[in-house]
Amino acid sequence: MGIEVEGSELVKRIISSRRLRELWCLRSRETGWDPPDDWWTPAVESLCAAAFEGTDMSAACVRFGQARARSGTSIGAALTDFAALTDVLGWSAPPLDLVTSVAEGWVDGGRSRDDCQDPLTGLATTAYLRTRLGEVYRGSGPEAHPSATHVLILVALASGIDPWRRTARLIVLGHELRQVFTQGESIALLSRGRIAVLAPLSPHLDERVRRLRDELCLGHEADVWTVALPDDLDHALTFLNEVGKPPMSA
Repeated sequence: MGIEVEGSELVKRIISSRRLRELWCLRSRETGWDPPDDWWTPAVESLCAAAFEGTDMSAACVRFGQARARSGTSIGAALTDFAALTDVLGWSAPPLDLVTSVAEGWVDGGRSRDDCQDPLTGLATTAYLRTRLGEVYRGSGPEAHPSATHVLILVALASGIDPWRRTARLIVLGHELRQVFTQGESIALLSRGRIAVLAPLSPHLDERVRRLRDELCLGHEADVWTVALPDDLDHALTFLNEVGKPPMSA
């Protein structure tokens, strides 16, 4: 790897593993990973540590495959991502046994995945929010447009935050949002940088959003805004897809 470090062996391992992770992320983006905000998971950290320390990577590859499956990543994208790591390591080709471990983990992760909940943050998935939107639109009568009964509240972390710090903040935000919205609102993870809340309109909603912005999100470098529901379900689902895309890094 050509990484020069000083200090204790522990410091050397931490710094070198971090450098490996950075190079892997960059290479993965070059080979097509998108969006970049969704790349990091704790399984990435485990795999980097195993690769740097020269220990058996099979178990870490299984966990990596599971994590990619649970995030909704296709098997092809997961294997391309893993190949980016082997490129950075200078290997001529991904070893077959490790590719098999990634694939087995992906299959296992797909079987065990709870389609309604993100395993890392505990928030509902975008698929669940799409289902809830469909219920809201279908349940509205001709005289009661969904925008008159519900609103979307969007929470977006600032761009440029380190992926692992962003994930930690999402976990904390997810927990705290569940303390703020306790009346049956749907709280869903749109990406590793954005959360949406489908909330019924109420007399106190503006005050709750203000408190959310001033007391909670400010400390996490997050912004909050509300969006009226579009005219029909198709436009609402299209909007959800677009707003879930994080801004591209320069």
